[in-house]
Amino acid sequence: MNPSERTQEALLAKAEQLCSSITDIRNPDPWGGNGYLSTIVRTVKMEDTTDYGPDGPLKIDGAHDYATSAHRELLIKEQTAGLIKTAQDISTFIRDLQELWLFGGLDTLSDPADEEANRTKALAIAEMIETLAKQKPTIKEENGVHVAAENTNGTES
Repeated sequence: MNPSERTQEALLAKAEQLCSSITDIRNPDPWGGNGYLSTIVRTVKMEDTTDYGPDGPLKIDGAHDYATSAHRELLIKEQTAGLIKTAQDISTFIRDLQELWLFGGLDTLSDPADEEANRTKALAIAEMIETLAKQKPTIKEENGVHVAAENTNGTES
């Protein structure tokens, strides 16, 4: 995942974009919105009919020719392909979020105080290493062999 896409705003925008491309949750009407699912539902919606109109039975006929049927079929296929692709993108997005969480890129459990404590520990360890690196080794002789003393860093001069 691109590092610029790892911010909270970018992740929330991506989730919102993927969900709204399927259906608009802010629109209570299932036929409303511009998402793939809303478009499919709007396409297959039957014409409104009623047996009681002001002038007797009223039936609103839709166009039932081959061109209209072919257009609807093509629209449904196109929107279904988009719906499937979006579902695959959501699956990929979920996998990316899992990887970010597992490998530390999406650290939701850390506390800023813990981070400061870790920095303090790291600085203390770095100071110890620097002190040991600057310290000159002490050499002592055992059985005629020069040996570094145990309280040094183990290097010989």
